[in-house]
Amino acid sequence: GRAFAVATCHDLFNLGAVAILLPIEIATGFLARSAGVVSGWFGGFIGRGVDYESPLKGLIEWVPHVLGGVAAWLTRSETQASAVLAVGSAVVLVLTLGLLVRTLKGLTASGAEDTVGRVLGRSALLAMGVGAFVTILAQSSSITTSMLVPLAGAGLLALDDAFPVTLGANVGTTVTAFLAALAVSGPNAHFGFEIATVHLLFNLIGIGLIYPIRRIREIPLAGARFLARVAVRSRTAALAYVVLVFYGLPALLLLLGRALGY
Repeated sequence: GRAFAVATCHDLFNLGAVAILLPIEIATGFLARSAGVVSGWFGGFIGRGVDYESPLKGLIEWVPHVLGGVAAWLTRSETQASAVLAVGSAVVLVLTLGLLVRTLKGLTASGAEDTVGRVLGRSALLAMGVGAFVTILAQSSSITTSMLVPLAGAGLLALDDAFPVTLGANVGTTVTAFLAALAVSGPNAHFGFEIATVHLLFNLIGIGLIYPIRRIREIPLAGARFLARVAVRSRTAALAYVVLVFYGLPALLLLLGRALGY
């Protein structure tokens, strides 16, 4: 239950930020205009086509090539090889998270629980900084969030302490978008930079609107705790939440956007 609460507080914050900022953006366009202004400030750096490569990608990029070759040799079919890799990846992910949770539970007896709680519970800004730093290194907020889930499941991290870490991860993941924008050259390169800036502003403004006021901050936390209780009682309900939020809701928004002409 605690692990599911930590996993969903990130979702609920993003949904809340979208619910607040999307109507304002549609009505005023302030995020797009602000991004245009910021893009103008850094005009000299945009469009030069800076080369960069993820350090994490450099370390593990050989893995999918080797495994893909083995799967293709075993199945003799590209479609079957893709299916084998997909299933194998899911199995490895579940096994890895299970082993990580077991390891972290073993650390509880050594006092690691108090250490983690003191570090991340000392300051919300510190926790956000940790989340942003880890995400920048890994260039993936999903990795940061996935690290928090087994920590919570092992009893090493409380929901209130994990929440600001996920918010920092939201900010840290915008760095990847900026790096990608800077790697683009040509007269239209500023569009990518503006999109990355909108992403950053969205996260910063969302944090500023939701996190500082306790009563507002408790809304996604209370929702996450409720969803955790539901998930403990019914795995089907937890699966339905994932399907509806990550597939049903985006599909509905796309249909509404087309119907309204956006």
